[in-house]
Amino acid sequence: MLNLTDRPASDEEGLVSSGSLAIPGQNLDETIKSGTALRVEVACAGEGTVTFTVTSGTARTAERVDCTQPMTNRFNFTTAGPSLAIQADSPDEDSVGTAYIVSHNS
Repeated sequence: MLNLTDRPASDEEGLVSSGSLAIPGQNLDETIKSGTALRVEVACAGEGTVTFTVTSGTARTAERVDCTQPMTNRFNFTTAGPSLAIQADSPDEDSVGTAYIVSHNS
């Protein structure tokens, strides 16, 4: 889905977090500062859709991804609090897998 090995070394220095999420599931990073500009990349595989929701303070972005399409959804996000939560939900929880990468948006 998302391949960290094909990314330039400069991207690795800006990496904030990456991983996969259970459905439903959430990862929380409480080390990030408010006002941090980020690039979020989300993907899924399988049969169905996943809605990824990124939240920090009052800032919130939701991105619905079709898992049958081999593409990565990318969007910019600026934190509005001292934490970053990434959540994944799907009505097809038994037939999808997820991946995400969060990096500094330079």
